[in-house]
Amino acid sequence: MLIEQKNIIPKSDSGKNDPFDRNFAMQKFVAAIKALEDVIDRETSLLERRINPDFSDINARKARNLHILNRTMVELSKHLDENLNLEIENLLKMLKVKLERNSHILKIHLEAVGGLVNMLRSAFEAQETDGTYNPFLLNTGQF
Repeated sequence: MLIEQKNIIPKSDSGKNDPFDRNFAMQKFVAAIKALEDVIDRETSLLERRINPDFSDINARKARNLHILNRTMVELSKHLDENLNLEIENLLKMLKVKLERNSHILKIHLEAVGGLVNMLRSAFEAQETDGTYNPFLLNTGQF
């Protein structure tokens, strides 16, 4: 004869009312935000100091931390209420400010790299021509 085991601890509806689950989900969310901010701050700092970061490593870390952030947001969504929404909104606003600053610095960096590429291309083209045939001068009617 089998004895039927019953759950002694009743399950709450998906942990919505469980303060431990709520706090744990929020802690994971905050940690995910902080990890993403750390990567962004690091990249921004390196670019501001004119140090070329390892973009493949930075992008891999950003992607990984965004994935973790998305996962924690799904967990946290089970516990949403007015107070939690306000906390999340404030954290995301701070992240947005950091992302905007990072985006601005990256734009400046990319423009500088583009300028350098154009200078190198011009120097290469000048080196390639020996003066007998210059397609630029020919096309402008100066030759």
